[in-house]
Amino acid sequence: MRDHERLPTADRRTVLRSLGRLIAADRRTFGAALVLYLAAAAAGAALPVMLGRIIDGIGEGWTLSDVDRLGFLIIAFVVVQLVLTRYGRLLAYRFGERAAADLRERFTSHVLRLPLGQIERAGSGDLTTRTTGDVAAAANLLRETGPQTAVALLQIIVVYATAFAVNPGLGALLFVSTPVLFFAGRRYLRVATPVFLAERAAMGDTAETLTATTAGAATVDAYRMGPERGEEGRRTAAVHFKRLMGILRMQSWFFPSLDFAILFPVGVVITVGSLWFLEGGPVTIGQVATVSMLALRLDPYVFGGMMSLNAFQEGGAALARIEGVSMVGDDRSRADAPGPEGVIMDEVVFGYGDGPDVLHGLSLEPGRGKRLVVVGPSGAGKSTIARLIAGIDRPRAGAVTVDGAPSADLELAALRKKVVLVTQEHYVFTASLRDNLRLADSAADDEDLARALRMVGADWAEGLAEGLDTMIGGEHRELSITEAQQLALARVILADPEVVILDEATAGIDPGSAGNVEASLAAALHGRTVIAIAHQLQAAEAADRIAVVQEGRIAEAGTHDQLLAAGGAYADLWRAWKGVAA
Repeated sequence: MRDHERLPTADRRTVLRSLGRLIAADRRTFGAALVLYLAAAAAGAALPVMLGRIIDGIGEGWTLSDVDRLGFLIIAFVVVQLVLTRYGRLLAYRFGERAAADLRERFTSHVLRLPLGQIERAGSGDLTTRTTGDVAAAANLLRETGPQTAVALLQIIVVYATAFAVNPGLGALLFVSTPVLFFAGRRYLRVATPVFLAERAAMGDTAETLTATTAGAATVDAYRMGPERGEEGRRTAAVHFKRLMGILRMQSWFFPSLDFAILFPVGVVITVGSLWFLEGGPVTIGQVATVSMLALRLDPYVFGGMMSLNAFQEGGAALARIEGVSMVGDDRSRADAPGPEGVIMDEVVFGYGDGPDVLHGLSLEPGRGKRLVVVGPSGAGKSTIARLIAGIDRPRAGAVTVDGAPSADLELAALRKKVVLVTQEHYVFTASLRDNLRLADSAADDEDLARALRMVGADWAEGLAEGLDTMIGGEHRELSITEAQQLALARVILADPEVVILDEATAGIDPGSAGNVEASLAAALHGRTVIAIAHQLQAAEAADRIAVVQEGRIAEAGTHDQLLAAGGAYADLWRAWKGVAA
């Protein structure tokens, strides 16, 4: 996939701004969790201090009761640390779940506003990996990785402060490995982001290839394209593997540097502290033991904190891709512009991407409230006409207007109230039949839903044991192609738009039923502008007007009888459809 076709990725500033917005939205919970974690860290750091004091106290002649008294205090601090940690974790998870839910809601809202044309150019794989793997990784960043990193930083700060309070000289020794941690972490942060972004982009390309090959399996088999698609799959998988190996190479130097940085200070404190004590320096055995134990306590916090950089970078890369979706601006700048003009295509020139023109100066005016059927051979540009009127694509030249406003400039919500495009591909959501229908009109009652189903000939719905409450889609009742198309057409009736575009909308329905469904639709949509894109001509005879498209141009237009009398392209198509010799 070419880079300019991918959905964008947000920069670091945008990602940080997004994180700040999520924290600000629930700042009380976030702040309370940090306070509890800080208190738990202080309670934990007090344990080595008290153990060191016991060591020194024994040397000073403490009695058993003195030791017991401090021992009971140690137990109390352990309990306090456990309680504070538990409730701190509870609040952190509460914050993380709320933030993740907010992130998912905003992301879904942005996805639903994406221009369909750009989604198609980017490919389903890119968007699929963002809506699944990236959202999950970002949610994990907010729910686990982020709080764990914050806890590790707090623990490290408390340990260092405690070590200095016990003995400044010994505390300073804990910094001997700081340069290693600093430069290793800095380098890792610098190189990790582009590496993880590249890996996620490669994963998206792999998913796109697999999705396209699977969805088009019948076509791949029919054209014997198996070897080519297999090679493309291996190529994208190889790129993904290369990106994963890059992550492993990066980690191969990062993790050993952590091991050295964690263990080295312990040996330094014990060695230097013992020598100081033997030479009569300002240090006690208890202080050496305390700072040594504090150095050991740094192990899980430093290692965990630095290790979390791995998940942090992965989550950050995922969040950058999620926020990138919000950067796709809807270039629709005009609000709904009511007018009497209806749908008009005027000298339209259009081509896909950098390809050649598909439409060449095409003009078409269905007429308000009329039924126009567009026919022609495959590849003539019929579906392109539907996409332009629906506002999915923008013409290179000429104009496509709905009620006087360019369809591609109408605000999306306003456009969908006016124009509905129905294709052969219909999505059935895993939900009740009622919920699937009410997507088109949330205010519709059960009587409205049942009437819409009857209008499209969906008699099967009346036989459902649970009626409109029947769960469909997914692991529930599976709809046939015909039933799914009838569901989509019922949604059209409920949506009640001014303009309905049927792009082979009844192609999957058996020929015996298709005519009845189209007749029912025609009755239900009476008074509305209907533009039907058809290969099968059973709908053309009753149309108010027929337009024949050939090679991106209107070859002829008129009523059924007029075009038959003219003896042109439509007459040839009709005779071929009816099986009548010329």
